[in-house]
Amino acid sequence: MRTPTRAACVVATTALLVAGTSSAAQAADKDESAPLGARGHSSYQSGHTLAAGDCGVRVDLPHPSYTTANQIHTRVESFCQGSTIVNNTITGKSYRSRWYGWEHMKTKSAGPKTAWRVRVTVDVNCDYGTLHRWRTEGYGSGILDGQPVSASAYEENDDEIQCGANN
Repeated sequence: MRTPTRAACVVATTALLVAGTSSAAQAADKDESAPLGARGHSSYQSGHTLAAGDCGVRVDLPHPSYTTANQIHTRVESFCQGSTIVNNTITGKSYRSRWYGWEHMKTKSAGPKTAWRVRVTVDVNCDYGTLHRWRTEGYGSGILDGQPVSASAYEENDDEIQCGANN
């Protein structure tokens, strides 16, 4: 025979288990990409003004690697044509499409360096034959002409691409 107290404990425990499972599933289904407005290229800004010349962050289109089997590559770079950036740093984050949004796959950084250009290739392993859209975000920063600068851009495939052995 069940007592009202025991029945209430069973109901409460079951509710906690269901709630815990639901929130764990929601965490796994989270779209992790950042909302960036600049596709492909973004210029460095110092305060509210654009940096002089051709300076900023550039992100190439994610593509199957022709040199490494079963990888998707994207090159990202922080650059300033004709000027040197102090503490020039670039970070690239690659994502693949999922039913719930973008799933973070790999982050890769280069710098800080004192140079006009810093590059990194985000090289993500993928399973042979799989089809996904890919998105890579680039985040650059440094000091240009004594002023801190930063910019971000992204590039993504409009259609799914297939992972393959050296495509």
